[in-house]
Amino acid sequence: MIDYFAIIQKYIPVDSKLYKIYIPHAVLVTQKALAIAKALELTAARRRFIEEAGMLHDIGITQVYAPEIDCHGDKEYLLHGIEGKRLLEQEGLYEHALICERHIGVGIRKSEIASRHLPLPHRDMIPQTLEEELICYADLFYSKDPEKLWVEKPLSKIRKKMAKYGSWQSEQLEAWINRFENPVRL
Repeated sequence: MIDYFAIIQKYIPVDSKLYKIYIPHAVLVTQKALAIAKALELTAARRRFIEEAGMLHDIGITQVYAPEIDCHGDKEYLLHGIEGKRLLEQEGLYEHALICERHIGVGIRKSEIASRHLPLPHRDMIPQTLEEELICYADLFYSKDPEKLWVEKPLSKIRKKMAKYGSWQSEQLEAWINRFENPVRL
């Protein structure tokens, strides 16, 4: 098992405002993903990976500019996924790194990147594995806004947000709701 706290603390000072935001967010996302994984009866090894990747999925925020949560990097917030991938690849965590890249919303398609002129590499960044999907799904429920950090968003609010991005996003969300809110064994 990797020491994800050591990695987090390498990039986020323990006494910073960001650490006080990052840790609760990561823990809540990870707990939700693990609860679903348990209901799906995933193996201990798969649950361990979900724990590690869930705790590290947002490490890229250390490279973006979001002063309201004490992030003072020079990149746009949307880039925190690919920045997280870069950081975790430097740590030798290639599978964990993919979760960083693919966890934004319900994933981002290459066609969306092009049509919306997003400052992202032109490739699909969509969850490919069950572990990636679980973390991506769980992340939709929790904000990094200090005022809302501990409050789980209702599905109605998540549905409304995904609808703003298009029908594909709404359809993907509904598929995950059907799969994860009423889990059956895989």
